[in-house]
Amino acid sequence: MARKLAAAHGLGVDDVIVDRTALEDLQSALYCLQAAIEDVDRDLGAKPSAREVRESLQWLLDNARPLAETWIEPRTIEAAPPQPG
Repeated sequence: MARKLAAAHGLGVDDVIVDRTALEDLQSALYCLQAAIEDVDRDLGAKPSAREVRESLQWLLDNARPLAETWIEPRTIEAAPPQPG
């Protein structure tokens, strides 16, 4: 039944429906990680001190953890109660 419903809405076997908030949270965490990588690349471009390397690594980890902890499950349609008749 789920495949028929998906096909009726133009969804292929590799398509999933996810909660918009979960997707936005994922995109936000990914953006933060991308920005942190750019920051670290810039900060480590010159000859950084050991302290600067430690600070850069901490910054990168602080921005990577939310993404690493993110998990998105496909949404499922609750089974509707049987209709009388």
